[in-house]
Order: sequence, then structure tokens, then C-alpha cells
Amino acid sequence: MAASYPTKIILAFRSGGVCAMPKCARHLTYNSPTGDDTYVGEAAHIKGEKPKAARYEADMTDVERDHIDNLLYLCTDDHTIIDKVPADWTTVKLLEIKTKHEMQVRQAMELAFADVAFPELQNAVAWVSNQPPATNGSFDLTAPEEKIKKNALSNGARNIIAAGMMSRDTVAAYVEAEAQLDSDFPERLKAGFLEEYFGQRKEGYKGDELFELMCAFAQRGLRKQADRTAGIAVLVYLFEICDVFEK
Repeated sequence: MAASYPTKIILAFRSGGVCAMPKCARHLTYNSPTGDDTYVGEAAHIKGEKPKAARYEADMTDVERDHIDNLLYLCTDDHTIIDKVPADWTTVKLLEIKTKHEMQVRQAMELAFADVAFPELQNAVAWVSNQPPATNGSFDLTAPEEKIKKNALSNGARNIIAAGMMSRDTVAAYVEAEAQLDSDFPERLKAGFLEEYFGQRKEGYKGDELFELMCAFAQRGLRKQADRTAGIAVLVYLFEICDVFEK
């Protein structure tokens, strides 16, 4: 058994697409010139996956071993090191690294919302030009807190949404400006997110897992922190105003 692909995507999102090992900072996404980008980081097990593996604990279930809380996003070299020299890389030490790295990624993203502007938004939604307009849904405003409860989102997601609301007016102004040039732009923007949303729901994802998969979708192909945050700002904007997430 191994971690599922969606779990690896969520792990990459929480890690900012960067190796979690201190001082490594390698970007672990392959930017394809012809197709979809691919995460090339590895989901390293903190407590080993199999008997005789580093830090293996026999009393864990396979589900617990492959849970995102037991996974660390690493480059191949660092994954090899923590498994080859487990005495240097204990469970406690790796959990500290994971917690610190993911917290730093979250804080960097939340701080960057204040700097989201039109250039970053343009980079974040460049894919929209090839997207057909949405054929369903609405742009009815829904109170974020009400929607958070209806979609069973945790405080972690709530914090991202609250921080993202700082950029709401900027995103709204950007969408309005684009609509002046292309009246279908808002519907194409919505269509891309709705297609991904309904696809993930069909696979059975909901709550925080679904929210983080949508965050990863909003950041796909983006490497600069400012652009990645702009992608989340667009998602938060759509979270409030349309059918992306249950109303």
C-alpha cells in the first residue's frame, strides 16, 4: 500500500511544492512545456511503510502509515538519507521538520495575500484563455462562514479563507477589468474551477481534503510565492461568490 495520488498532491500543496528538508529548498515540480505539470517530490514515510523500514512501528495500520500526517514531502536525495541513516533522523525530528516547514509555507502564503495585484492574478489565471465558459451555476453571494460550516472545513481552511478575503476586492476588480475586454472571462474562470471541483467530488473527496485539492489546482504550474498566493486568492473569491463548494 502507498499514499494515494490525491494525498501526495495535498502533501505537495502543504509543502509549497518545495522539499521540506531544512536548507534544501528544491522546487519539486516539473513544468511541462507540452502537458500538465507534474509533482516530482516524494511522499516519505516518517514512520516506516514496511517491516525493517526506518522508524517502522508494527502497531500502526496501513491507513495510518499512508496518512498525510505521517508523510514528508522530500526530494529523492533527502528521502534516501532519512531512510539510510535513521539514527540521525528520528521520528521526533522528522515530525518537527514537517510541522515547521508546513507552518512556514502557510504563513508565507497568508502574508503574501496583502501583495496580490493584477500582474500576479494575470499569471495565476493565464490558463483561463483556453477554457470554455461555464454552462451552469450562479454568482450569488454566500457568507463565507456559512459556507465554511456547510462544507465541513476546519480552522486551517478557515484561516486560509480569512486571509484570502484580504485580496477579495483586488480579485473582483481584476475580474471586472478582464470582463471589459472579454465578456466571457468570468464564466470561463468559473468553469475551470467548477470542472475540477465536481471531478474531485465525484471521486468522493469532501471537507478539508477537497479544499486542499482545490488549492493545489489553483496553484498548478506556478512557482513564485506571489503567483501561488494569487491563485488561492482567486479560489477564495470564487468560494464566496459562486458554486465552487457547496452553498
